[in-house]
Amino acid sequence: MNYEVCIKRSIEYIEQNLNNKIELKDIADRVFLSKYHFHRVFHNVVGEPVAEYIRKRRLMEAANELLNTEEKIVDIALKYQFSSQEVFTKAFKKLYGVPPREFRRNRSNVVSMSGKSRIPSQLSMVA
Repeated sequence: MNYEVCIKRSIEYIEQNLNNKIELKDIADRVFLSKYHFHRVFHNVVGEPVAEYIRKRRLMEAANELLNTEEKIVDIALKYQFSSQEVFTKAFKKLYGVPPREFRRNRSNVVSMSGKSRIPSQLSMVA
C-alpha cells in the first residue's frame, strides 16, 4: 500500500476541515485504514501525531487571521475549534511565545522580523 498517497489525502481532508471538528476515525476511514494503524503511519511519515499536526495548522491559520483581520480573538478561537478563548490563548502562547492579543498588537514586528519570525513555516506536505 502506498502510504504517501494516504497521508496526502488525509492532509487534504484536514486542510479542508480546519474549521470543523475532525475525528481521527473519520480521517482513517477516508484512507481505508484503522484509526490505530493510520495514526502510526501518519506519525512516521509526517513526524508528529495527527492531533498535534491539526492543532498547529489551526494555530497557524488563526495567526494569519490575527495579522490580517480585525476579527475578535474569541471568534477566531471558536472558528478553529478551540473550546474557549483561554484554551486558545494557552495553545497559541505555547507555539508562538506570546498571547494572541500581543501577537496582533505587534504585527509590524512579526512581519518585519522575516527570517527571525516565530511564525513556523507551513508544515511540508507529502508530495
